[in-house]
Amino acid sequence: MNDGPTAHNRDSYTRDRAQAYTLEGFIGAMIVLMAVLFALQSAVITPTTGGLADRTVQEQLQQETQDALVVAAANETRNLSYTLRYWEKDGDEIVFNGTDQPGPNGQRVYSEEQFGNFTLGQLFDDRLTETGRSYNVELHYENGSGGELETTHLVYQGSPPSNAQTASYIVTLYDDQPVTGTDEYANLSDAENESNTTPPIPEHHNAGSSALYNVVEVRVIVW
Repeated sequence: MNDGPTAHNRDSYTRDRAQAYTLEGFIGAMIVLMAVLFALQSAVITPTTGGLADRTVQEQLQQETQDALVVAAANETRNLSYTLRYWEKDGDEIVFNGTDQPGPNGQRVYSEEQFGNFTLGQLFDDRLTETGRSYNVELHYENGSGGELETTHLVYQGSPPSNAQTASYIVTLYDDQPVTGTDEYANLSDAENESNTTPPIPEHHNAGSSALYNVVEVRVIVW
């Protein structure tokens, strides 16, 4: 009996099966390798992409805050200058009219509701408060004695985190500008010259006989 062709067919079948197993193993190894490479690539790209997105959000937040300061400064009514001059006499002190919340270092600051009476507060209500943001508003100026820098808070909503954004705007005040929070004083100089009182923002120590009262940096920290 001649079994040559049958044996040949078996050998061919065996070789085909072996090649198929080899090909399947190669394809399987490629799939595993691609999966590993994809996982590694994802691990590298994801934080970078997230970091870029976070920086973009923070930069946008800073720009929106800066824009709000510019708009508030240019507004015809209740602008930044008006806000800085909104004083009243309270006993033996001259204070910002309407400040009724405790702030840093024993200062009195505005609540969100009270600060909303000014243009800047209205803008922050729309752009920050409604989106869950918090902010502080600080005033930086030189005092009336040795020219040292002092800080007063108009709004204080807490200690900002390390990724908080800052924007600022410079406002120049003059002696003959009216005190906007009361009719008791004719102007800033009149309030400054009242005995035994110190206004919330004192006259610059080098103002002398010039029309300048003081230069104030309105600084906003938002997070």
